[in-house]
Amino acid sequence: MSRFTQAAATMHTLSLAAMEEASRLGLRDADIDHLLLALTIDPDTGGQVLRSMGVSLHAARAAVGEQHAAQLNLVGLAPDASEAGRIVFHETSGYEWTDRAVAVLKAASGGDRRGDSAAVLGALIDEPSGLIAAVLQRLDVDPDAVQAHLNDLRRIHPAPSTSHRGHALSASRSIFAPAPLEEVWMLVSSADRIPEWDQGVAEVDADDGESGVWEARTRTTAHDGRRIAVKDAFLRQRIQLVERAEQMNIVWRFTHPDAARANPRRIAFALEHAAGGTQLRVTLTWETGPRRRGRRILRALVKPLHRLALFIQLAQIESGITRVFR
Repeated sequence: MSRFTQAAATMHTLSLAAMEEASRLGLRDADIDHLLLALTIDPDTGGQVLRSMGVSLHAARAAVGEQHAAQLNLVGLAPDASEAGRIVFHETSGYEWTDRAVAVLKAASGGDRRGDSAAVLGALIDEPSGLIAAVLQRLDVDPDAVQAHLNDLRRIHPAPSTSHRGHALSASRSIFAPAPLEEVWMLVSSADRIPEWDQGVAEVDADDGESGVWEARTRTTAHDGRRIAVKDAFLRQRIQLVERAEQMNIVWRFTHPDAARANPRRIAFALEHAAGGTQLRVTLTWETGPRRRGRRILRALVKPLHRLALFIQLAQIESGITRVFR
C-alpha cells in the first residue's frame, strides 16, 4: 500500500469512527479527543498499541470526560451533567474536523510518518495542547512509553498487504469490535441481525441464523430518512448461509432472484480473540462470470474504481458492526 493510499484509508476510517463518537454528545465538530476514541477501536497498529497498554474505548471515554470536567472546573464552570446518547452520525449530517484535529492528521502524514494509525497516535501525543497526553495519564499510561513503543514498531518493516489476484472484485479488511468474541459471533452469524451491519438490507425473514436460505428486502430508505432509488428487480434479496464454523468463521451469499444478470455477493467473516475485544477479517467478493478478452481490458481500466467501491463497502460493514457495541 502506497503512503498516499495508506493515509487516505486511515483518515477515512478514523474520520468515520471519530465523528460517530462526536455524534453521541450531540456535537458536529470532531476534535482530537474523538480521534483518540476512534483509535481505541482501530484494528491496526495504533489501536493495538493502545489496547495492549490497557486503553479501551470505555475507559478512554471516561478519562476524556474527566479531563474536560477538570478543565472546566479550573475556570469556574460546571461540567455538562447530561449523559452521552447513542451514535446518530449515520442519521445526521454536517460533521467537520476542528482545526487542531486537521493539524494532527496533517502531521501524521508529514516527514517520515506514513499517515497510518500509529502515526496518528504519535501525532496526537505530540499535539501542543497536551490534552491527549493528559487523558493517557488519567489512564495510568505514560505518553512517553507509548511514543517509545511506536518508535520501536516504526523500525520494523511493515508486512506487505495481501491482495486477491485470483478475483478482480474481492477485497479484505481487518476490523476490531470492542466486545467479547461470543457477542460478535452472535451478531455476524444470525440471519435476522444482518440489517444491523449491512446497509443494503432492510429486513430479513428469519427465525434463526443456523441454516437455510432466507428472503430479504433491500433498503429503500436511508437511516437519515432519505429515499434510496432501487429498481424493482433489486427489491428482493435471497440470503444463503454458505459456510459456518462455530465462533470461527461464517460466509453469507446474497443474490437478487428477480435480476438474472445481477452479480452475487459474498461476505465472509473470520473471528479471533484480541486484547479488549474481537478481531475480524472481513472479505467481500462480487462473483463475476467468465472473462472474455474485451471484458478483461475494460476491467483493467476500471479496477481502481472497483477497489474504491470495495473499500467503501467494507468500511460501511465495519461501521455497522462496531456501532452495535458502542
